[in-house]
Amino acid sequence: MQHESGRRISAIILALAVLALIAVIYITVGERDQLTPVEYVVREALRPLQVGLSSITGWIGNIGRTLGNLSTLIHENHALMREIAELRAENVYLGEQRLENLRLRKLLAFQDKIGYRTLAAEVIARGSGGWLNTLTVNKGACDGIEKDMAVVSCEGLLGRVVSVTANTANVLLIIDPRSAVGGVVQRNRCLALVEGDPGSPGMCLVKCLTMEPDLEVGDRVLSSGLGGIYPKGLIIGEITEVIPGEYGMGSRARLEPGADFARLEEILIILDSSSLPDVPEFRREAH
Repeated sequence: MQHESGRRISAIILALAVLALIAVIYITVGERDQLTPVEYVVREALRPLQVGLSSITGWIGNIGRTLGNLSTLIHENHALMREIAELRAENVYLGEQRLENLRLRKLLAFQDKIGYRTLAAEVIARGSGGWLNTLTVNKGACDGIEKDMAVVSCEGLLGRVVSVTANTANVLLIIDPRSAVGGVVQRNRCLALVEGDPGSPGMCLVKCLTMEPDLEVGDRVLSSGLGGIYPKGLIIGEITEVIPGEYGMGSRARLEPGADFARLEEILIILDSSSLPDVPEFRREAH
């Protein structure tokens, strides 16, 4: 027991001596030009340990810096992703605004062309029918809208107002079988009645009202102005098929409307169709 205890004490004393020697070496190394043999041996013996400690310290420092940089990069990446998403949304919004401005500009140009006092409105709902033969707009009695006012777009006649609330109006489109519009064939001034075609959704039927019907594929049909609802000279559509009647005479035809009802977003409501008796400028445009 005493021998083992003595060995421990000797080891401790030796360790303290080595530490003291190392301390003396580092304290006095800058004050002398040459090292003592003992200092040289100790310095060489401790060199691998110093190199290893320096490498470990540098490695740990690099890991810390890398982790710090990684955290910063993750934060910056999330910020950039949010910014990209916001820019994409803004780009979509600006693109939609640009398209809307183009449509409204075209609508306003058409408004000036026909010469009637009109009001632009936005489509906010469509009917539940298979071909959406009715629609609702965001203007109503508070804006001067009344029942039976004609509704148009840049492409042609759309229909008429059938009911009004304070801030909305319901429009019956000319492709609905309940709709009837007085028409005139532009080529020969033949009077006709244009109704929604129940057998061909999205199309209209043209029924010639003259004793000697003369309808041809490609004929353009305009509103006749008869009946007191629709102004004269507005495009209704173009005949795509002549339906043979008695004795092979073509007294009926199928008409494709000039307006694209599936893509309507903004429309014009004619507030006062009595402001001008005719629209020759628009009719000339139709040739």
